[in-house]
Amino acid sequence: MIAIHAEILLVAVMVGLYLYDSARLLHSNEGVLAASLGGRWSLHFGAEHYTLRGKEPFVPNPLLPHRPVFPLRWKQQVLAAAPASQRWTPPAFGPYKVLAPFVWLMALALFGLVPAGLFSRYGTMAIAAGILLFYAAALLALAYVWFKRSTFKLTGRQVGALAFESLTCPPFALNLVRHISWRAAPTEELVSASRRLLRKDDWIATLPAVIKRVDNAIAWEDEGTPRARALADYHAALNSELASHT
Repeated sequence: MIAIHAEILLVAVMVGLYLYDSARLLHSNEGVLAASLGGRWSLHFGAEHYTLRGKEPFVPNPLLPHRPVFPLRWKQQVLAAAPASQRWTPPAFGPYKVLAPFVWLMALALFGLVPAGLFSRYGTMAIAAGILLFYAAALLALAYVWFKRSTFKLTGRQVGALAFESLTCPPFALNLVRHISWRAAPTEELVSASRRLLRKDDWIATLPAVIKRVDNAIAWEDEGTPRARALADYHAALNSELASHT
């Protein structure tokens, strides 16, 4: 019974480390644009009613570790569409598509073969196969990142740091795509970028969440201040946009 508990604990620790490493703390005026490798975008925010060190925890979909995520900030004022010279150009998804199979092979190794070895008659054979598969996939993925570091806009030191954490703590390696995309640090305003990148129906479906964020900002702001007036104008403009599509 003790051995079974230890095996369950081991799997739980691997899942916990994976989720811990994928989590981020966002400022109240930050959001995350996530992209499918087919180019469909979605907008996400941190936890609305829970903060940690004054920031909002955000955990990307744990079942989609191959999808890149990009943090952006929204400005609390009415903005026209960003001029072409200031628009963020999303990276080509080709390199991320190459990494996706390696991420899933590592996931299969950690959460498929290793548990199969722990809880089935395949024992050490399955565990050994999982370890071999994980490190083979991780090394190939990291080698690809090294050769494509200029495409990913990574320095050699950053690739080295990714390699160290991926190889010394295997659950962290599942977030390889997220670690790379998070460093992209787009400068375009969040609402402007979301309105441009999301499909029209996806953007309209997301607008209420954006408006709720502005509501929260208004609630924390003293009445009559310039920022409060800017927030009120922003809120009215977003509501008008939503009403025009409903």
